[in-house]
Amino acid sequence: MIVLGIDPSSTSTGYGLIEEVRQRQYRYLDCGCIRPGAGLAFEDRLVFIYDHLAQLLAGYSPDAVAVESTFFGKDADAAAKLGQARGVILLAARKAGHPVAHYPPAEVKKAVVGHGRATKEQVRFMVCRLLALRALPRPLDASDALAIALCHCFQPGRHLPLPSARRRPEVEALLQRVVRR
Repeated sequence: MIVLGIDPSSTSTGYGLIEEVRQRQYRYLDCGCIRPGAGLAFEDRLVFIYDHLAQLLAGYSPDAVAVESTFFGKDADAAAKLGQARGVILLAARKAGHPVAHYPPAEVKKAVVGHGRATKEQVRFMVCRLLALRALPRPLDASDALAIALCHCFQPGRHLPLPSARRRPEVEALLQRVVRR
């Protein structure tokens, strides 16, 4: 099972891909940041994020996408921009037919570090240990995204099949026959 974790931002969207090779054993695939140019208009940054995320989704075809929930700070304008960036991320994932799970920052930190008030550096250190990486993942947005993917893998009942918009035709035909009865 391949999981894509995403740490949304309009300036530096972190992404991290992991694969569960055995139950509770994970393999690092890729991580990084989608960074639109500073000189781009806000709307063009959203297009940049969408395009690059669509390429990642097509290239890796993850089984699930896990996105960090919006963090509400004191700056309403920043919260609005973050919400718009999240919207673009959700749109890209759903248009590609991938199921999406949402996790608040404190839940991600608790799942990976053991408490919900961990620092970004503590999260990065634990991600490195859990994935048996030789070097700390950089930048912090990328290690946060890997933590989000790990958080998704640690969820109870996660091994149940997730709903998918991309059902095989024979499954779809069987479901249609069952619904008609």
